[in-house]
Amino acid sequence: MNKYLSLLLLLLSVASFSQDSWPEPHLIKNDFEIYQKLSEKNWQYLDTGEKQLSFNEIRKPENVKKFGEYEHKAGDFGNRSYAWTRYALKNATANPQIITFSIDRKKETIYVQRNGKWQKFVSGDLVPWSERSSIKPLTEIKFTLAAGEEVKVYADLGDITMFNRPTPEIGNYLKIVDKKFIKQQTYQTDDVLSFGIFGFIMFAVIFNLFFYYVNRERVYLVYSCLLFFSALLMAENIFSTLLFSEFRKGYVFFLFIVITMFIIMLIQTFRFFFRVNIHFPGWDKFLIYFSAYIGISGSLIYLAYVNQWLILLFVIIGIAALAGMVFIVAAIVLIISLLRKKDKEARLFVIAAMPFIASPIIAVILPFEWTITACGMWTILALSWGMFARFKSLQIANARAALEKEEERTRLIAAQKVELEHLVKERTHELSQSLAELKQTQNQLIQSEKMASLGELTAGIAHEIQNPLNFVNNFSDVSIELLDEMEEELDKGDTEEVKAIVGDIKQNLEKIAHHGRRADSIVKGMLQHSRASTGQKEPTDINALADEYLRLAYHGLRAKDKSFNAELIKNFTESLPMAKIISQDVGRVLLNLFTNAFYATQQKQKQLNDAGYKPTVSVTTSLIGDVIEIRVNDNGTGIPDAIKDKILQPFFTTKPTGEGTGLGLSLSYDIVVKAHGGKIDINSTEGEGSEFIITLPLNG
Repeated sequence: MNKYLSLLLLLLSVASFSQDSWPEPHLIKNDFEIYQKLSEKNWQYLDTGEKQLSFNEIRKPENVKKFGEYEHKAGDFGNRSYAWTRYALKNATANPQIITFSIDRKKETIYVQRNGKWQKFVSGDLVPWSERSSIKPLTEIKFTLAAGEEVKVYADLGDITMFNRPTPEIGNYLKIVDKKFIKQQTYQTDDVLSFGIFGFIMFAVIFNLFFYYVNRERVYLVYSCLLFFSALLMAENIFSTLLFSEFRKGYVFFLFIVITMFIIMLIQTFRFFFRVNIHFPGWDKFLIYFSAYIGISGSLIYLAYVNQWLILLFVIIGIAALAGMVFIVAAIVLIISLLRKKDKEARLFVIAAMPFIASPIIAVILPFEWTITACGMWTILALSWGMFARFKSLQIANARAALEKEEERTRLIAAQKVELEHLVKERTHELSQSLAELKQTQNQLIQSEKMASLGELTAGIAHEIQNPLNFVNNFSDVSIELLDEMEEELDKGDTEEVKAIVGDIKQNLEKIAHHGRRADSIVKGMLQHSRASTGQKEPTDINALADEYLRLAYHGLRAKDKSFNAELIKNFTESLPMAKIISQDVGRVLLNLFTNAFYATQQKQKQLNDAGYKPTVSVTTSLIGDVIEIRVNDNGTGIPDAIKDKILQPFFTTKPTGEGTGLGLSLSYDIVVKAHGGKIDINSTEGEGSEFIITLPLNG
């Protein structure tokens, strides 16, 4: 029994050993070239299908036995597969050998068994530089084999496609370093030319942006964008190193964006350069939709590439290729059509683009490394020159249009000027008529104000003269009666009584003479007032003038309203010097102020209807320095604060219609301030009364 069991275990162990048999090791010799692919007999391959296995899972017996020869099944179209390879390396020399595991995939993990332990290395184009176990920019994993040493290697290839083969490749580290770094110049000719071309293109970008800023032609904007994305493509290796060393997936996205936008800007430049919207409106709509299609296709291609959706990727690329062919055919037809019309821009485009289009053929005939680049630079130069010529033409056209616009504007201005002059003449004539009518109205108003003032004055004078005439008449009647009594006493012979009667008659005659002189004085004053002002300033007794016009104003108001009574207070400064003034004009000012004061007290009396209220108007004169001050106070209605600034303006009045013209205080202001160099101040509290302060220079 034990014999059979031992035999069974031996058979099983033999079978197991035969399934995990490693391929023959690849021998590393002294004549090792810089790169060397392993022969198919030296490596094994395992396709795990859609399931990605870990390193521990791949070493399980059920998976180990599946390693075998590569049968070119990996990356079948439409399928997504994960794969591993394994192989052995042996240093067949008497010296240590430094090799590299060369990785040309987006990510590959290498496991190397040494002294019974497995070491892990990671590298690949999409692996961030800080995570790489390799020479950073080259994705070369350095490894040293001792003399005669043999190691086993597992390589996790990740997801594979039909575009990359799994054949392992090793490199000679020293020769790689010698070629890539030691013998490499700091700046190669390619780098210098790339930088130069990049700078030239960026200069062209700025140049065309300036053109766009000046004339707002979209062709310069889209052409600037086209050049910008061309520059990015030209320097994509530099951007890959400087910007995306740690963000490798971002570099793939960057490339797709740049390429997609380059194609879109190429279409838009073609569209605006040939003014397709003018010459071929139908094609213009097609180009707009085609640009949108390119943008969508670029996005889908990027997603399909990142996620390895191979079917979708090939379908989209196929459709995009067909659409591109349609665009090329349409562009050729369009250009030929424009050439037949002898379009200069079409001819320029052909001259500029033909070398670039034919550059692949030229590169075959003339095997020069920079043939395609040189043809591209020629295209950029020729198109830039065409853009500059177009800019000059636009500048000339714009200048001509601006000149024509300026001439049209000048002509319109001249016509408007003539029309305006005609309108100005009409308006001037109308204004002259309005001004004449206004002056006439103003004169009428002033005359009305004068007549109103004269009416007040006449009423006051009539009342004033009535008193002495009454006295004269009464004393005359009494004197006649006394004469009759005297005749009777003479007949009686009573001489004593006759003498007494004579004395009474004498006193009556003196009173008659006194009141006669009073009446004469009033008449003379009236005559003096009725005379037109001469405008000559004469020495005047201000006290007498104020007293006279105070009484005239008071009696003028009483002539209209017999029930009105007011207290008149006179505070005249004695020995007030004569003031050199135009007495008629200053008298009119005083008459206005007194009349307004009595009017205010009369209105307040009507409003209060209070027997305790006693209307009072006072006038005070005083000498202050070389000026005479006249204060007119009343305890009437007062002036509201809101109209204090307007009270001296012409035609402003608070009296009802028909009772005032609004010119009294305005004329008073002109007489005092403009004619006599004085001033008028107003102190007033609404409901309590007002005070007008007139200041007149003593010597005018």
